[in-house]
Amino acid sequence: MKITDVRTHVMGVLGPDQRTVRRNWVFVEICTDAGLVGVGEATTEYHELAVVAQIESELRPRLLGLDPADIERIWQMGYRDFWWKRGVVQTSALSGIDQALWDLAGKAAGVPVYKLLGGRVRERVRLYARPDFAPGTAAAAAQQAVAEGFTAFKAGQERLPEPFDPLALAENEIASFQQIRAAVGPHVDLMIDCGGLLSPQAAERLLAGLEPLGMLFVEEPLEQGLIAPYVQLKRDFPRIAIAAGERWMTRWDCRPWFEQQAVDVCQVDVSHTGGISELRRIAALAELYGIRMAPHNPYGPVALAAAAHAAAAMPNFLVLEHCRLRPWFERVQRVPIPIRSGCIHVSDLEARPGLGVELDWDLVDAYPHRSLAGRAACAADGSRPLS
Repeated sequence: MKITDVRTHVMGVLGPDQRTVRRNWVFVEICTDAGLVGVGEATTEYHELAVVAQIESELRPRLLGLDPADIERIWQMGYRDFWWKRGVVQTSALSGIDQALWDLAGKAAGVPVYKLLGGRVRERVRLYARPDFAPGTAAAAAQQAVAEGFTAFKAGQERLPEPFDPLALAENEIASFQQIRAAVGPHVDLMIDCGGLLSPQAAERLLAGLEPLGMLFVEEPLEQGLIAPYVQLKRDFPRIAIAAGERWMTRWDCRPWFEQQAVDVCQVDVSHTGGISELRRIAALAELYGIRMAPHNPYGPVALAAAAHAAAAMPNFLVLEHCRLRPWFERVQRVPIPIRSGCIHVSDLEARPGLGVELDWDLVDAYPHRSLAGRAACAADGSRPLS
């Protein structure tokens, strides 16, 4: 079997108001002379068109004529043949290619991808929900998610103070999560995404305020330019799990954080860090240090499927992010991924070979790329926070 073509598609996904674009899903197809087609996802906020250009201009010519079963050979080529190896554009492009190759491998073998990764180590892949840009408060969104069967929920940055002040943000978040905990009760796992916006002092205040609420983890409390402040936070709050990693590309970015035990939970993204192949390697490395895996995944159905198959075979998996951008998440799939009681059941992944996702390409192509709004947070003097 040989690769005959590589195609990209970008879908502008609308928010609840049906006007504002909230994501641009980037899908990749790898076609073969056997008639099989593999699909991957390389969604990347603000750099989508650069990712598409990297796939079409640099990776596609190198892939034509290759055997798609040589997944590791192609990964090494896609990583090592380029001078700039770990930028988000290059690794996201490679991630989409890698997912599509695993999808092809499963389809060629007639088995779901997780069986090619060593088989299941669990029966269910637990998901956590998010507000997903819905109107209303985070507490109301959490109640809705629980009503749908989710047992874990993440929010954060619901309301940025104007002008921006990290200590004010910490106080806002404490108040918000007190309301969320009161709304959902003691048995729902809660997580907060701080987006790296807090100063060390504000992060200390935030964790002190959240500690009584029993958080599953606190995500990116600080900007990730330095490891030492994360280590200090872990020492000061040993009962709170610290998570980071959505902006780490490949195992080389993860290594110093793991070696210094700077995080408890690793959040690398299957659409950024190097695909299923690299996500597996990072998980194995994290396992050596007692670090759990909670892959970042606010994207589309192909990314969800790729991360779920990897998680099914991942011993140190914790929980997987799921972005319910309705109605598009379900509508773009010809047969939607079954989500029951807030989980993807591994038995449901057995129904179709490969990743098990089939997209409606006419719908994808009907909603072209549109630019996303930037994140605006300004201090009183007009400067941007150091995040």
